[in-house]
Amino acid sequence: MIRIIYRTGEEDLVSPKFLDILLYLDQVQLFERSAGWVVVGVDQLRGSLPATYSGPDQRQHKQTSLPAPVRTDFWSQSYRAASPLNPA
Repeated sequence: MIRIIYRTGEEDLVSPKFLDILLYLDQVQLFERSAGWVVVGVDQLRGSLPATYSGPDQRQHKQTSLPAPVRTDFWSQSYRAASPLNPA
């Protein structure tokens, strides 16, 4: 639960989901984070960051190629010919 202070000055404990709703409705003046109190409209909130990122795209990875698989044919023609399951 998160401690909040409404714009009316009343204090309350609310769930994170309900805090999101109250923030959307602009009903909260302050709420408490682990690092201290957040002043709505002054301090940075989740979701209020700029929508664009101008740094390097870290999702792109260098393309790697795997070596060709080595074919190991366990049931080679000569083995099948000598197999008791396949009489000659």
